[in-house]
Amino acid sequence: MICVRCNSENGEGRRFCGGCGAPLPSACPACGFLNAEGIKFCGGCGKSLGEEPSGAPPAERPEPASGPSAPRAAEGERRQATILFSDLAGYTAMNERLDPEEVEGFMSRIKAEAVGIVERHGGIVNQFVGDEVVALFGVPAAHEDDPRRAVSAALALHALVRGISGEVEGRIGGPLRMHTGVNTGLIVTHLSDDREGRYGITGDVVNTGARLASSAVPDEILLSPETRRLVGRYFETEARDSLDMKGKAEPMIPWRVVGATPAQTRFEAAQRRGLTRYVGRERELEALREAFREAAGGRGQAVALIGEAGLGKSRLVYEFRHGLDSDEANIVLGRCTATGGNFSYFPFQDLLRRLYGITEADTPPEMLKKAEESALAVDPAMEEHLPA
Repeated sequence: MICVRCNSENGEGRRFCGGCGAPLPSACPACGFLNAEGIKFCGGCGKSLGEEPSGAPPAERPEPASGPSAPRAAEGERRQATILFSDLAGYTAMNERLDPEEVEGFMSRIKAEAVGIVERHGGIVNQFVGDEVVALFGVPAAHEDDPRRAVSAALALHALVRGISGEVEGRIGGPLRMHTGVNTGLIVTHLSDDREGRYGITGDVVNTGARLASSAVPDEILLSPETRRLVGRYFETEARDSLDMKGKAEPMIPWRVVGATPAQTRFEAAQRRGLTRYVGRERELEALREAFREAAGGRGQAVALIGEAGLGKSRLVYEFRHGLDSDEANIVLGRCTATGGNFSYFPFQDLLRRLYGITEADTPPEMLKKAEESALAVDPAMEEHLPA
């Protein structure tokens, strides 16, 4: 059995890894599902994992149904996906110095928040193994930016634990921190529990992701070269010392995430690299300019710009905006985001936040103050409308 934490091979019958001491999953005698150490009931069939009462016959594995109405067995599916392993540093110290019930409370809180973070970024928490989070992006639903979502989720997980750490680090003699590995590539998945939506995952991508997490120092996020290639325009990264990976002929150079870049879209990333000379689209540009002239003359206009992805919509708007005199118009932008799909008015909220200079760090009273000041700056007569 391969340990997901340190990638060591372990013989049959072992309950703990010989390489790092981590608990190893055990197979259910009824259905074969792998369950983490300490689980009382199988995640695959629901049967008790305790010892059978004395004299009781061993549990029988259910015979597969047959015939045209029998459900099909879950088949492995090849998927391009990104896997995230995030482990908690400081967990051992917390167990040594805090009451077990208090430790359980902290861990339950971290796990609940982790599920919310991962799901908000379009992924799923596939498994909790002790103090480790294993999340998938691209399974079951794929997005064009799954690697970016995974790295953003990792940054949010690290920020979450840093925020919680202050509550306990004085009592355990050190901080709580996550250390994370993210890898992208081809994996084989199969649904291992229809009720809970957990997936069995295999492939070199999984082993490499686990090794990256075990190699990361506290509060460090390590990316494989493939993941870094896909997200490099959105995150500042720096190369770390090469790692010798078991079973690989060549060492691998992991990349440490330093932080997010200002680029929020592919077009903004292209701007950072430098744009090519703009040619064509004169008819479309003139249509936008004519709409602007109408609006400047007091006849309000709205323009819908529609086209296939990659056709050049963002570049067209960029050229139009930069062709305007700064004294002619006050330009305010509001954007949709891939992870804001559940918020009906997100682009309008984004527009108003930019207009009022509201940031994520602002408290509700600070947001209100900025909104009031911005409205009154437009026209003092707006004061009577402030309650609305």
